[in-house]
Amino acid sequence: MSKIIMLIEPADGHFNQLSFIMKELIARNNEVVCVAGRRFKDKVQEIGATFHPFPSKWDPIDKELYDFFPALKAKKGIDQVKYYFKHIMFDSAPDVLKTLKNVLKTFKADVIINDSFLVAGDWLSELEGIPNIQISTLPLGIPGKNMAPFGFGLLPGKTFLTKLRNNILSKIFDRIVLKEIHEYVNKTRVKVGLPIFNKSFLRQGLKVPDLILQMSIPDVEYRRKDLPSNLKFIGTAKIPPKHDYVEPYWWRSIIHNDRPVVLVNQGTVAKNYDDLIYPAIEALKDENVIVILLVPVENGNIDNLPEHIYVEPYIPFGNLFPHIDIMITNGGFGGTQNALAHGIPVIISGDTEDKMEVGSRVQYSGAGINIGTGKKTVKNIKKAVRTILSDSSFKQKAEELQTEFAKYNPSALTIKLLDELVKSN
Repeated sequence: MSKIIMLIEPADGHFNQLSFIMKELIARNNEVVCVAGRRFKDKVQEIGATFHPFPSKWDPIDKELYDFFPALKAKKGIDQVKYYFKHIMFDSAPDVLKTLKNVLKTFKADVIINDSFLVAGDWLSELEGIPNIQISTLPLGIPGKNMAPFGFGLLPGKTFLTKLRNNILSKIFDRIVLKEIHEYVNKTRVKVGLPIFNKSFLRQGLKVPDLILQMSIPDVEYRRKDLPSNLKFIGTAKIPPKHDYVEPYWWRSIIHNDRPVVLVNQGTVAKNYDDLIYPAIEALKDENVIVILLVPVENGNIDNLPEHIYVEPYIPFGNLFPHIDIMITNGGFGGTQNALAHGIPVIISGDTEDKMEVGSRVQYSGAGINIGTGKKTVKNIKKAVRTILSDSSFKQKAEELQTEFAKYNPSALTIKLLDELVKSN
């Protein structure tokens, strides 16, 4: 049995993925203290872990991300990535580190497991010598040869020109765009008693964790030979069905209907209906498909829907995915991977947070179509749905990925690697 601190970003997409691992850790008689957002307290305690609150200054609680960080909403692409690095990821690190040190006063942890964006977990490992496992719930943002910087949504270079483009962009990004952030990171590290990074924080920071566990599979990521040796793929936390779920009145009509079923899922962060919900309704109102809209809030605001379009605020993916033929999404990584793990082709339309990177990886895998923008996508959505329904290669590739995902068990792999790490220290 090990004593483990789990540090999780106070956001649904992150907590939901890591909660499966936490459940298995508890089931294997490990003792877990989970540092998470306050609105996850009941879920943490239901799992059987001890809850410790995230620093209140950095905990949105019931606020939406963009309401809690209003400056983030006004930014797109690289500007949004830069803002997140500086004003969320690294500004929060000293306060989160202080919280972790307070936990250690009464809980002598054998290992710390932290969300990839919460570098305080890595830094605690440096300061206290506690073995550290970083779990990435986002697409890999590791710099590399012929790779464009994370946030551009560009595919790896194949031709001489695309390789040249990506390598030039990487140098500019590293030496100019991120220079200010690199200096800021080092000031923050000195402030908490750590030495500066001599190289890019994106590169040198990878050497801090004992293990980096990527919640994905190699076939979803770009094929490359320069990944660090401490990185392991562990698959995705496939969401199981809820047996007590009460199905909506129209549920049987989709199960016993031979028309393709299209799911439109906007996710838990970007909640403006104009981004995806309304364009999808307009695009599919005259198509010979059944459409299910999962909207972020109660469905009273969407009126006069065609009879083949249904709307619900929530349906468990485990119950829903076995009946879905195509998913249209703004590109949340966890939801997208769950769809692919069920063999569902995906259409991505998003340009905030990490969505452009998720879209590029879906395009790269051949299991879907990347529309590549969060707005004005009516024609593109219609075209993408028709393309996937008429071209069996997308479904075939999605089913190949389904087979690969089935080879991975994130919880079991994490526990195996954790036990090996603890024994070696």
